[in-house]
Amino acid sequence: MARRPALKKLAQYQAMRDFSKTAEPSGATAPTHARARAKTSFVIQKHAARRLHYDFRLELDGVLLSWSVPKGPSLSPTERRLAVRTEDHPLDYADFEGVIPQGQYGGGAVVVWDRGTWSPDGDAHEMLHKGRLTFTLHGEKLSGRWHLIKTKPQGKQEGWLLFKGRDDAANDELDIVENRPESVITGRTVEEIAAQPDRVWQSNRKAEPTVIEKRAARFTRAAAKHKPAANQNELLDLVGQLPLGFKLTNLDKVLYPEQGTTKGELIAYLAVVAEWMLPHVANRPLTLVRCPEGRGKPCFYQKKVLAGSPPSIKPVEITEDNGDVVDYMQIHDMPGLVALAQLGTLEIHTWGARADNPEKPDLAVFDLDPDVGLGWERVALGAFELRRRLNDLGLTSFLKTTGGKGLHIVVPVERRLGWDDFKEFTKVVVEKLEQDEPDKFTTNMAKKARKGKIFLDYLRNGRNATFIAPYSPRARPGAPVAVPITWEKLAHGVDPATFTMQTVPRHLAAQTEDPWKDMFSVKQSITAAMWRALERKGPR
Repeated sequence: MARRPALKKLAQYQAMRDFSKTAEPSGATAPTHARARAKTSFVIQKHAARRLHYDFRLELDGVLLSWSVPKGPSLSPTERRLAVRTEDHPLDYADFEGVIPQGQYGGGAVVVWDRGTWSPDGDAHEMLHKGRLTFTLHGEKLSGRWHLIKTKPQGKQEGWLLFKGRDDAANDELDIVENRPESVITGRTVEEIAAQPDRVWQSNRKAEPTVIEKRAARFTRAAAKHKPAANQNELLDLVGQLPLGFKLTNLDKVLYPEQGTTKGELIAYLAVVAEWMLPHVANRPLTLVRCPEGRGKPCFYQKKVLAGSPPSIKPVEITEDNGDVVDYMQIHDMPGLVALAQLGTLEIHTWGARADNPEKPDLAVFDLDPDVGLGWERVALGAFELRRRLNDLGLTSFLKTTGGKGLHIVVPVERRLGWDDFKEFTKVVVEKLEQDEPDKFTTNMAKKARKGKIFLDYLRNGRNATFIAPYSPRARPGAPVAVPITWEKLAHGVDPATFTMQTVPRHLAAQTEDPWKDMFSVKQSITAAMWRALERKGPR
């Protein structure tokens, strides 16, 4: 059976949609090949279009095979549910949650009702061709053996039957559709999504706020009025109502002894900043700095999922340098953030690549680390100089304090280069600056070479390297926080020491807009012209 390239398979999907009017992913950048892996994804999206239905999707050959299931899946093996085959969808549609405008194809609200991985019981292509597909699901709501059997056509479309196999996951009593209507990404129902049509969650966008997150926003406003205590207790009660899969414990444990900040306060802080933080943390491999007994006591790094981890900490397969495939950590939502705090995590560091394609980075980070005693004004001027050079190359950059004495300049790019070429480009950028202004900058890590200069650290752009996440606290005295700021704020004067776990909620409450609001709308790539401007040969 011939396998068409993914982009050709999406021609029907693309022809049916006007992407200037709908926020659905276009699939224009669908990969021509996928990284070999043992597991492939599935997703079920509850779709309140003209008629409510459930879109059942299985990843195969770089696309999502799709069926429309009017009544949704049933856990009872005796219930055969009609499933009408529809057009293939792009892989990134699996993260789409929002409202398709009325008048567009499929207009209505969409939630990600379930997702996970699937494995066919045999050759998927052969079974699909014969019209008898048997497979196993490993989802958050559905699991075990399932069947899709082709029947008579439904008009011009293929008719199939979806039903549960007889195994331990079968249940004749539980109506899973009725009892579990919520999104597995945001916890919201399709009705709640429909009530806010302008907000869309995708893997590179902000998550839809759940009811709890909305009340967290009210907590933020209360904090701005210097009335946090009662609201914090209320917020912790609300967080405890999330589908965490674990119990919050030791909330009075002091994690920052200098000011007596507790684990409960850390959890409350992360709940407040979740809406701002998750777009930059969710769906990326993570490295944690865990201090279960608090700052000043033994702390350790963790990057792999450990046995017994909370269920909201998800695995992402990473092939290490020795060839071993291991499960690194990622999170998707507020329960994931809360789980990190429950583990005593005082710092969250992220990769510069997303979990769905960890070999293609999409964030370059330039770390400006000043020598001891070098004034903040010098750091700011150095940041503006590096920004100017990036602008000259045609690259838009964003700015973040680090919770220390330096700054991070962050450059979003299209996912085209592998890690080696990506790191080499960032190295060439800073070496050129060092070459032109050797009295101000150095790329040499040695303390002697850094005296009186700003160290330009490009090493965070290597595979397996990480950098501090936006809005993450640091395991340092005072509980400082890494905070995105605008270039205008840097120009007008900003003291990074003012950003702490205690002050950032009030800071966010006073913001009229996200300083990184354009981060995900910037479309830019590292081009051959940029390499030439740096007088270097780029990758072939």
